[in-house]
Amino acid sequence: MKGLQKVLPVFISAAVLIAVVPLHTSAQAQATAPKAAGPQAKPAAGLTGPCEVKVENFRGKPFYEVLFMNREANGQGIGNYFNSIGKTFDVPDAVVDARFRALNAETLKKKFGSDGVFFNGPRRFVANDSSGIGYDNCKPRVIGTIPFIPYGTLTVPSFNKFVSGPPVAYKVLVSKRTNTFTFKAGEQVHELITPEGAVYTLFSISLKADPNNTIENLPTLGKRLTLPKGWTYRVRTLNKDLILSSRYDSNPPNTIVLDQLEGNYQYNPGAK
Repeated sequence: MKGLQKVLPVFISAAVLIAVVPLHTSAQAQATAPKAAGPQAKPAAGLTGPCEVKVENFRGKPFYEVLFMNREANGQGIGNYFNSIGKTFDVPDAVVDARFRALNAETLKKKFGSDGVFFNGPRRFVANDSSGIGYDNCKPRVIGTIPFIPYGTLTVPSFNKFVSGPPVAYKVLVSKRTNTFTFKAGEQVHELITPEGAVYTLFSISLKADPNNTIENLPTLGKRLTLPKGWTYRVRTLNKDLILSSRYDSNPPNTIVLDQLEGNYQYNPGAK
């Protein structure tokens, strides 16, 4: 398939970019990786150099994501996504949000060689903690002053519709990654339930479509969603920690659902 053959960008050294936002990897986020040779370009879904990333007490914190997508022969799209989760900045969130919004898809597409680029965010994390596997030995790639590392692969039913946006809402999508999200006891979790009864738990929200879709406004989320027939939304308070886990190579694969505000919900097999 084209998406598995065509080279997907793995970013060049951050030295070629300027005006880097001051960044520190604090106790909130730790990345470990074995020493390895410099990054090499790899095709979509050909991620190498796995490394562990741990993030603690990140609820409400900003992060950003860029997806470099390739068009499949059947019209579907596949691509690896590059994420800044765990990185903290010494400037206000609004400043980094504006820098992310200023990124240009055509410029990045030409620079890194993909068929299309999708900007996922600005986003805010809803889970409390996260641990998982990044790739390319967790070496940061800086785009528009924001450092990213590759985290996984997304498959969508239509390349054209996805990259032109907005993304398909209330459709089950395959998101291949290895990670664990932890929601602490006492937190409220927000969930979508499909007509078939599958439960998806919200782990991040987007400010892309609605800048007021903040963590502080989560209590009103249900009133702002327009659900398709058969779908339901619920909020529940946890009496114990909730852990959502996924594996890149799981069968069946990990799945997610987006709402119309681009909130991201992961399949929660333990919920009813």
